[in-house]
Amino acid sequence: MKALIIAAPGDARMIEVEKPKAGKTDVLIKVAYSGICGTDLSILSGDMKLVRDGSIKYPVRIGHEWSGIVEETGSEVQRFATGDGAVTDSGVTCGECKHCIEENYNLCVNGRSLGTINCWDGSFAEYILMPERHLYKLPDSISLEEGMLIEPASIALIGLKKSNVRSGSSVLIIGTGPIGLAAIPMAKAMGAAVVMISGRKEFKLQVGKAMGADAAINATKEDLAEIVMRKTGGLGADVVIETSGNEDAVSGCIDAVRTGGIISLIGFYENNVKDFDIDRIVTRAVTLKGILGEYGAPQGVIDIIENEKISLKPLITHRFKFSEAIEAMNTANEKNDTKIKKLVEISEE
Repeated sequence: MKALIIAAPGDARMIEVEKPKAGKTDVLIKVAYSGICGTDLSILSGDMKLVRDGSIKYPVRIGHEWSGIVEETGSEVQRFATGDGAVTDSGVTCGECKHCIEENYNLCVNGRSLGTINCWDGSFAEYILMPERHLYKLPDSISLEEGMLIEPASIALIGLKKSNVRSGSSVLIIGTGPIGLAAIPMAKAMGAAVVMISGRKEFKLQVGKAMGADAAINATKEDLAEIVMRKTGGLGADVVIETSGNEDAVSGCIDAVRTGGIISLIGFYENNVKDFDIDRIVTRAVTLKGILGEYGAPQGVIDIIENEKISLKPLITHRFKFSEAIEAMNTANEKNDTKIKKLVEISEE
């Protein structure tokens, strides 16, 4: 089967590899769609802290935002059958340690990340093998295209949950990528009263408005803190979710959050944050959190999409065939004003 790997910085290759076979508790899935993530592009460039510190090692078969159709199930698989649409967690646990046996998968110390750290082979391939415990069935109401977006949306959902977003909360989202934009309907579904998004590209901000944002703030033209204060009665946002991965944006979070509020950082930063006034975190009793994905989160997104009748499809702005994937990655920074999510069709539905 064909698979796309990053052999070294700047070296993306399409290669032939052996098609995997399902073990007793495994599910073999034919990949339908895979999304190109900023992390994938950083692995390709090599300009990433996790590459420099050795957490990500080449070669890497990238891909962690995806959907597919079950082709084969192991003899002990119970919840899936051939033909089911499926999405998965973005990591794979060992299945053998004490925590895995107790199904506390988030505590597994031997886990591997899909297509990134301690790499489990990712979704830029015609087939992918995953243990049943990390699979989630797509209902008929969610297409495979939209299913590809469940992974970034699940990161947004975990960030909101860990930030204690609840009925009546005011939320500021910084960054208009897929995670930031997906956070808008997720926050609304959790009861947030005011949801604001800040970014630099007008097209993406308008998508944010269409997805339910109460305010879409252009950080290149408007005073972010002033608008947030006006929208929150002078208090500041209860929760600030920073999704841009831009270290310069982190300091701006402090200006926009209320005293006693929460700042959550989602994603990876290519460089250390400079000139960060940590004393303002202390003197204003602000909680600063780092957010990673969690096992089980995709089901929460599936439930919200079904129950709240929301759509993530506006996040898909560009489509490519698998044969065009390397070109799509090499030209990822082109048309950046209108690019949100690049979808690669690995196989026809």
